[in-house]
Amino acid sequence: MLTLLNYPLHSIGFIPHGHCYLWQTGLVWLHIISDATIALAYYSIPFLLIYFISKRQDVPFNGVFILFGAFIIACGTGHLIDIWTLWHPDYWVAGSLKALTAIISIYTAFALFYLMPQALTLPSPAQLEVINRALTSEIVQRKRIEQELRKAEEVAQNASQAKSEFLANMSHELRTPLNGILGYTQILQRTESLSEKGRKGVSIIYQCGSHLLNLINDVLDLSKIEARKLELNRVGFYFPAFIDSVVEICRIQAEQKVIAFHLQLDPDLPTGIYADEKRLRQVLINLLSNAIKFTHEGSVSFQAKVISQESNADGKITNYKIRFEIADTGAGITPEQTQKIFQPFEQVGNQKRQSEGTGLGLAISQQIILLMGGQIQVQSELGKGSTFWFEVQLPESKDWAKVSRVVEQGTIIGYQGQKRTILIVDDKWENRSVIVNLLEPVGFTVIEASHGQEGWEQAVAHKPDLIITDLVMPVSDGFKFIKRLRWSNQFKKIAVIASSASVFAADQYKSVDAGANIFLPKPIEAEALLELLRKLLQLQWIFDGKADTIKKTDAGGMDHLEKMISPSNEVLQQLLELAQDGDIQLLLESVQELSTSDEQLSTFTEQIIQLASNFQLKRLESFIQQHIN
Repeated sequence: MLTLLNYPLHSIGFIPHGHCYLWQTGLVWLHIISDATIALAYYSIPFLLIYFISKRQDVPFNGVFILFGAFIIACGTGHLIDIWTLWHPDYWVAGSLKALTAIISIYTAFALFYLMPQALTLPSPAQLEVINRALTSEIVQRKRIEQELRKAEEVAQNASQAKSEFLANMSHELRTPLNGILGYTQILQRTESLSEKGRKGVSIIYQCGSHLLNLINDVLDLSKIEARKLELNRVGFYFPAFIDSVVEICRIQAEQKVIAFHLQLDPDLPTGIYADEKRLRQVLINLLSNAIKFTHEGSVSFQAKVISQESNADGKITNYKIRFEIADTGAGITPEQTQKIFQPFEQVGNQKRQSEGTGLGLAISQQIILLMGGQIQVQSELGKGSTFWFEVQLPESKDWAKVSRVVEQGTIIGYQGQKRTILIVDDKWENRSVIVNLLEPVGFTVIEASHGQEGWEQAVAHKPDLIITDLVMPVSDGFKFIKRLRWSNQFKKIAVIASSASVFAADQYKSVDAGANIFLPKPIEAEALLELLRKLLQLQWIFDGKADTIKKTDAGGMDHLEKMISPSNEVLQQLLELAQDGDIQLLLESVQELSTSDEQLSTFTEQIIQLASNFQLKRLESFIQQHIN
């Protein structure tokens, strides 16, 4: 042992290992070649292990691979030392290397002992084959399911397209007779001398027809909602007149069922607001109509109040947070039903009531209010009634009067300049009749044609200043007719209005692409048609000075209090007391006497009569109080 410690590398006194082979050339070379080949093979294995570890760092046994590589390198070096000792008897070095190899091998063996249980958990080739077959089967199954889903999606898309086309075609058929209903109500209002009762009746017909038209359009909104294409069209409008129009429609429904209808309006409501008038009306009418439908006795209450208001930094725009609330004393619904009523085609209540609707109203209304930044909420108790409400942020509109500027000027009775000729091409006589009766009293010469070919012949014969044409007609449709006009030198620049009940946006774009100046949807609004004629023919209207009451309520009444002549404070106080007592009949009689005794009070009395007739007591009290102050 002392010798080992004192002379670890000392080789003096030893003879080279080659003497053991008697330096026989063949035997020496046999050992040299064998040891060198073994060493080379040993050295190649660690390099392959290092390459494997670098590429597969996720393998959990990399530490053992490193130990195994060190062991193999030590073994290979030992074979090289055996060649060295043939001539150089450095047996201490050779022994030390063997000792190091032994230590590495023992450490590797212990490491393998601890890792053996983990290695045994690795799946065998047979098990891997089973797993691969299962995975292959699962992949095939998943691909089959994906193909079925794609086919189902195609079927659903085709069904949705078929539904949209059906709804569009149905809308077209319904809008055509509505064109006559709404058109002739406007004609009667403009051309006939009606009593107050008759005028109000025609106005209600127009409002109900407009409501029916809105309902037809609402059915189409379901497709837009499902396709996420529903958008809001915000405009400024006169808020009190908007509330009046909604209340008038629903009050008639309530009167038919002999139930009370209560209206509570916050006096702080803005005069003009900026919102989607059509969509907001749609939601309110839907909620009110539902409340009336499910209330057999008792009352329905409609409340609109300001929750809060705030102005922007420069103070130019005021945002009102308004709460709309509809309460009834009807059948009520269960908590379970409240979770379902906002889903499409879901209806609650008895079977008879369910058959009266489509189950789309609340679903569409909820989506509209969500777009407006609110949410419809409901609180109900079975057998006692329900309360629906929502809160929305609505900016104040100070230029709402621009919307009704033409109406305020009065009814159009003519135009300045030479007489103009208009050609109307439509295969339905009732549609042509509406336009003829709208335009002839104003001073236009109107020529009629029932299809595109006849329209061309009439255009050549009469050389009109403007053409209004339908799109879907027999013999020759509107698209071909418009293109023929644009191809001819004679009518290349004539003004053309394409008008149709089609709700397909593609038809509207196609008509403009064919050469129409603008598209006008049916049913035709008189004001919209006359405004297009004014722009396209550069006309200046002549008015009779009387306000057209079919489209707008007296929008300037509340806005021009300072221009009204009001009675004495004593009379105003008496009227205020009657309003506070709710004695509408005596109030109306008193106002009629005032109007008869003094014509200068006519503007004031008309406003009182309008508010009292619609039972808008809060606004009535506020109106009288402002004149007292």
